[in-house]
Amino acid sequence: MTSHSTASDRTVLAVDIGTSHIKAALIGADGRIRAEAQAPLTTDRGPHGAMRQHVEEWHGALGEVIAACCGTASSASQPPAAITLTGQMQDLILVDEHGDPTHPVVLYSDTSAAPELVELLAANPAWAPGIAVAPAPDLDSVPPKLLRVVRTEPAAVAAASTAHFSAAGWAAHVLCGAHVCDRVTASTTSAYDPRADAWIALRTAEDQPLVPSHLALPELVDPGAVGHVSPEAARMFDVPAGTPVVMALGDAGSATDGMVGSEPGSVYLHLGTTGWVAYIDPEPAGDLLRPAETGEPVDRHQLAHPAGHLVIARLPEAGEALEHARRVLLGTTAPHSAAAHDIAEAALTRALGSAASGDAGLARAQAYAEAVAAMAAEVADLLDHLDARPSRLPATGGVVRSPGVRRILEEAVGVPLDLIPDVEAGLVSCARTAFDALGIRHSVVPLVRREVTAQSKGHGDLGGTDNG
Repeated sequence: MTSHSTASDRTVLAVDIGTSHIKAALIGADGRIRAEAQAPLTTDRGPHGAMRQHVEEWHGALGEVIAACCGTASSASQPPAAITLTGQMQDLILVDEHGDPTHPVVLYSDTSAAPELVELLAANPAWAPGIAVAPAPDLDSVPPKLLRVVRTEPAAVAAASTAHFSAAGWAAHVLCGAHVCDRVTASTTSAYDPRADAWIALRTAEDQPLVPSHLALPELVDPGAVGHVSPEAARMFDVPAGTPVVMALGDAGSATDGMVGSEPGSVYLHLGTTGWVAYIDPEPAGDLLRPAETGEPVDRHQLAHPAGHLVIARLPEAGEALEHARRVLLGTTAPHSAAAHDIAEAALTRALGSAASGDAGLARAQAYAEAVAAMAAEVADLLDHLDARPSRLPATGGVVRSPGVRRILEEAVGVPLDLIPDVEAGLVSCARTAFDALGIRHSVVPLVRREVTAQSKGHGDLGGTDNG
C-alpha cells in the first residue's frame, strides 16, 4: 500500500449486484458493519430460455441501497471513503451515449441464442479450440447473445454506444463514467483471450465483424479505483462528488476472496443444492494450454485472476444426491426442513456409532452414510484432480452444517474442515479491495480468518488480524 490513514472510523460502501437482489453494506476499516441494505430485482423469463432484467430497475435499487446505508446519522458526518462494486457476470448490457439502456439486460443465464451459437462456431472454427479460460462457448456465452440482438433488434444495437458485460461494470459507468470490465468477468464471456489480454475478434457468417465498429467494448482492468463519482451521479444518488469508485473482482472472484483470500493455493468447498470447489491456481491464465494444444476440452471453469487463475470445479449433484437419499432412505418428505435435517443427522450419528444391531433402521442409516461417503469421495477426487493441497479445507453451504457430513468429509479428504460463517463474502471482498486501493489501514479479513464465530458476533464484525 502506498500510504496509510489511521482513522479507525473510515468506511467504504460495498455493493453487490446479484440476480435476485442488490446488496450493500457500509463497512468500517475496523471490520464492523455500520449499515446494510438490500433491494429485490425481478427477472423476466421468455420463450426458448430468454432471461432478462432491466437497467431502470437496477438504477432504482442501487439508489435505494445507497440511501439506506449512507443516510444514517453516523455516515452523514463521515461519508464513505469509496464506493466499491461487484456483481453478476456474463451479461450483455447495451447503453447509449447518455448511459440510457437501448435493450433489456440479457442475463448470464439466458440460453435463447442457439442458432447464433451454431453460426458463430461455424464461422469461427478456431474460436472454441483457442479458448483456455472457460466456460467454453455455449448458449450462455456473450457473443451469441450479442449476435441475437444484432439479428432480431438491430435498432437497439444501432442506438447503443457502449457494451458492458457485468452489473458492476454498468454501475461504475453510472457512478463515474468508467467503461471497464475486470478480467475474472471477462473470462466468463467466451470472448476474452488471456494470452493477448484482449477481446477476441469474431466474425459472422457474412464475414462481418460481430461487434459493430460504433460499439465500444470495456477496458480490461484488475481490481482497484476506476474513477470518481461524477457531479451528475452525486446529485442522483446523494453521495459526495469525487468519491472514489473501486471495481472489485466479479462475483466468483469476490466470493472466493471474501471467503478465503486471494493468495495462490487458496481453496474452499461449497456444498449446497449444488456444489463446487474454488481454487486459486498460481499458473497465470495466459500460460494455460488451449484445447487445440491438448486435444481435450476444458472440464472446469478457469478464470483469469491477479494471482494466477481461479478454478471453479463443479459438483453438480452434491446436494441433490443427498436430498434424494434422504427421501428414499430416510423417508423425509420436506428434505430442507429442520425436522429432515434432524432425522438425517440422527441417521449419521447412528451409522457412525458402534451399534451392531441388524435392524432395518440401522441399515437405512448406513445406506445414507454411504451416500454421504460417495459424495465425500467425489470431493477428495476433485481436490486431487486440481492438485489442491490445503492443510485445512474451508467449507460453506447447507450440507456442511451437518457435523456428521463434516466428519465423513474430513476422513475422505484427510484434513480438517473449517466451517465458514454465513456472511456476504462478496461484500467482504469489496471492502478489502477498496481499503487496499485507497491505502487505508484496515482489519477486514477473509471469513475463514475471522477470530470470532458468526454465532457469537452475528453479522456485525468482519474483522480479524490487522492487515498492517
